[in-house]
Amino acid sequence: MKKSNPSKHIEQPRRPAYVTDVTMTIDEYTRMAMKVTEKSRRLIIAIAETIWILLGAAAFVLKQYSITVFLGVTIIAYPLLIDYLYKRKLKKTFAAMPAGQNEHIRYEFYPDHVLLLTNHGDGSYKYSDFIKMLETKDEIVLLLSRDQGLLILKENCSQELLDFLRGKFPK
Repeated sequence: MKKSNPSKHIEQPRRPAYVTDVTMTIDEYTRMAMKVTEKSRRLIIAIAETIWILLGAAAFVLKQYSITVFLGVTIIAYPLLIDYLYKRKLKKTFAAMPAGQNEHIRYEFYPDHVLLLTNHGDGSYKYSDFIKMLETKDEIVLLLSRDQGLLILKENCSQELLDFLRGKFPK
């Protein structure tokens, strides 16, 4: 009796269900970072402005009008100053990462994970690795932590991919 040689099972590479990409320019990096940190920045601004409003009201009651005017100007200027300083910090951070500048990132979406492909390395993330999805008019950010995420530009996505992501991360 002749023994048969069972053929080895060779796993064929799966094709991604959806693909999109982004080039990480300073504008895209800033947009993503501003979106990821939006809640914490708003909270800091709200707390500071509440304190200044209370101080301004007290100064007004005590007829300290110059202090009241100063605090009024501060209330208006503070959010603008915070955004300016944060964007300036982001530009310095981006400039210090030459490997990430203008990096082309390809995202391949599979039913159970997303594969991130770059010139400097690859990464694979299960959808359960993400803590949430932030969506705006122009982009989606898949958050891995409170301050780290993957930027996906809607203009580079099919409607099917957008629906797929919304299904993976219901509100």
